[in-house]
Amino acid sequence: MKYSKDIDFFRAILICLVILVHIVNFGNIHPLAKSAILSFMMPTFLVITGYLVNIDKTIREFLRYIGQILLPYVIRVTGYAVLSLYLPVRDGIKVFNLSTILDIICIKSIGPYWFLHVMIVCGVIYYFAFHISRKIDITARYSIFAALLIITALFTPFLSLEAAFYYFVGVGIRQYCKDFSRVYLNSFWPLLPFGLLVVHPRFHGWGTISVLVCVFSFLSFSSYFICFFKGRTKSIIEYIGRNTFPIYIFHPMFTMLSKFLSPAFKWDFTGLSHAILIIVIGVAGSICIAKVLDWSHLSYLLGKKKILR
Repeated sequence: MKYSKDIDFFRAILICLVILVHIVNFGNIHPLAKSAILSFMMPTFLVITGYLVNIDKTIREFLRYIGQILLPYVIRVTGYAVLSLYLPVRDGIKVFNLSTILDIICIKSIGPYWFLHVMIVCGVIYYFAFHISRKIDITARYSIFAALLIITALFTPFLSLEAAFYYFVGVGIRQYCKDFSRVYLNSFWPLLPFGLLVVHPRFHGWGTISVLVCVFSFLSFSSYFICFFKGRTKSIIEYIGRNTFPIYIFHPMFTMLSKFLSPAFKWDFTGLSHAILIIVIGVAGSICIAKVLDWSHLSYLLGKKKILR
């Protein structure tokens, strides 16, 4: 597989959007903008994730990879659930007991951590489907993978078919195209269909073809803007893109506390200045937490020798 630095640029944009939509104040002021962002943001992340997952590993190596997602997932979901009892969270819990915790860890998840749940479920199915037999070709294994995803989504509560689809697309790009940059064009013009689709809520459903169009349009016009960033600015963006995992798992700490800064921004009726500040704090704060964990070797508690890349 050929790794493209464009992916780091895409992920840097996407992780900033993830923080943005989790800011309660922004969502209250701009509900349509939040819906528009959600329509393509996580599907794009899932496509990229499906592409990046490497299954050319021994069972032990792959289980270590799953464990490095599972351990932070369990810790953060549990922590998020506890905080949701005291802080404003739309999908928080009302009662803290064993059955509730098992439900949010194993089945529905809460907060932004459903994404890690999808990574774990799809990753395990992906590995199994492509190692079931080395005697069959890629198309056969890819078809088995599709069938297993559909069965899991239809007959168990562990997976959404819409989320699985975008992960599946990413896997297809890896298996058939090899190079991620072959599936998008470096052009400003795809911004036109993208803009026309995201402004209409009826096109926001992940089960619609319009979202897939938005995903690849986003990749295309975003890649066009890469050339405008040089030197240190570009390096910082790529660094953020390489380290979306720690930002993803730690940023809710900052978005949940952002409500306490809202009164200082009453002068800004758009809520954008507050949102920008929280994004900066969320990114910087998450990276600082990861650095402290790496420095103190507490990163081992999350199943990793080093969190930052």
